[in-house]
Amino acid sequence: MVARSVSLLLTLLFSLAPAAAQTSALRIGVITIRALDVYSADEEAHGRFYRLADKLHVETRTRVIRKFLLFAEGDPLVPARLEETERNLRALPFLKSASVITQTPHEGVVEVIVTTQDAWSLEPESSGGSTGGSGTYGVAVMDNNLIGLGRQLSLGFDHGVDRNRAALDYRDPAFIAPYFRLRLTEARSSDGHEHRLALGRPFFSFSDPWANDFQALDLVRRERLYADGLVSSEFRQEHQELVAAWGVALRPGDARADRIVFGLHAIDDRFGSPLQFQQPDRAALPADRRFRYLFARYTHDTNDFIKLDYIDRDSRYQDFNLGRSFSAEAAISPAALGLPRTTGFLRITDSVGQRVDESSFVLASMAAETRLDRGLENTILSGSARFIRRTGQPWPRATVGRIAFNRGWRLDRDVQFFADGATGLRGYRLHSFEGDRSLLVNLEERVYLGRELLQLVSPAVAVFVDSGFATDRNPWRTAPKTDAGFGLRIGLPRSPRNLLRLDLAYALTPDARGKRGLLISFASGQAF
Repeated sequence: MVARSVSLLLTLLFSLAPAAAQTSALRIGVITIRALDVYSADEEAHGRFYRLADKLHVETRTRVIRKFLLFAEGDPLVPARLEETERNLRALPFLKSASVITQTPHEGVVEVIVTTQDAWSLEPESSGGSTGGSGTYGVAVMDNNLIGLGRQLSLGFDHGVDRNRAALDYRDPAFIAPYFRLRLTEARSSDGHEHRLALGRPFFSFSDPWANDFQALDLVRRERLYADGLVSSEFRQEHQELVAAWGVALRPGDARADRIVFGLHAIDDRFGSPLQFQQPDRAALPADRRFRYLFARYTHDTNDFIKLDYIDRDSRYQDFNLGRSFSAEAAISPAALGLPRTTGFLRITDSVGQRVDESSFVLASMAAETRLDRGLENTILSGSARFIRRTGQPWPRATVGRIAFNRGWRLDRDVQFFADGATGLRGYRLHSFEGDRSLLVNLEERVYLGRELLQLVSPAVAVFVDSGFATDRNPWRTAPKTDAGFGLRIGLPRSPRNLLRLDLAYALTPDARGKRGLLISFASGQAF
């Protein structure tokens, strides 16, 4: 069955014919890079504080910005590549904003002006928060733009919900060559450790012809299973993972991309006694897992982006791809590689958006995956749909709705789906509801100030309603849990953290232990 699936996938892939990119008769002349500091010259004029901030900040070097351009002087002018360059620059954490524009053509040549503005990169910070009734805090020193080269180095300690963790993390978005990314992580926690290495060059544009990926992870931690909001089992997990992959584009172009990726994905999971606390029920331990998957993945992506501000990140623009994004993966883990038996794996994902008007859209996605091991095992079907409507001037407003579900069959013992404060049910404590299926519905109205106060913060308010459940029982006999509340959003447009969120949610229906009432949560980023 696995071999037949792989054969059908390959037949589909190589039946596709390459498509030529459409270009204009114009050519790119001079490319001008304008790299602005955290505060522009006009913004510095507002006071000494802003001038001092710029002096303390190491400005991004223009040669770093130039590395991320998808065009060069003398190339044919392809508007889609200018737009894609702007999106790629905007996604870099050390930049607040980016724009790529052209000047009036002259004798068949057009000048391109690339303007970027830095975000504040060096952040000695302390943090604290509460999600689903569980408090967290931490201290860290982070530089998202080390000596102006776009590299990130962070050292920090976090007291989290499940563990304490001290970590050193280094990331380079242009290691060796542009878009060749490197990440190194060394972490020690109260229940284990994490060693991570990631090195690779992704498909960074629709016209990119190839990609590669190498990842290695060694993780030891204590895992918990929950029932009715309480810990039912606790055990030690040792997880090792290795990925080595190579991808090629079958249809390199600027409007769409068809690609195939081949590789090896090795997974080792071992479960045993806890590091501390109570002895778990040995019979309840998950079974050890060992796979050596040889995989092939086909992806199809269509270029259809919409750019909006004041959705999730105040004045910073966000890019949403409404084009079709489809992926199909088949893998086999053969007994010939020293495994007890041959197993397989299948995964399919699909997403597509639909414009309602120029500032409103719906974006839906579905995913299905299963392991083939004496039948279907750990089969998971999941999906979500998000509605966004951007209105209002001079007080920008965003109406954001979401529906998300998960459904599992013959799940691994350590897999559970939750409905709680961390997954979007903000009036309920962490791990309040769990099961092999979950459904969450959220609706939130966000009203932004529409400008920065003192060129530092951009406040907003929100009102919301959340509803959903997670259960092992028949969902039609499960009453959804509902909360409602209001919140405060503090936008930090010139900081990588970007947004702080304070929500007050009142649970309208009791949890599994009969509790309901007001719950306060404080965290960075939106709830969904």
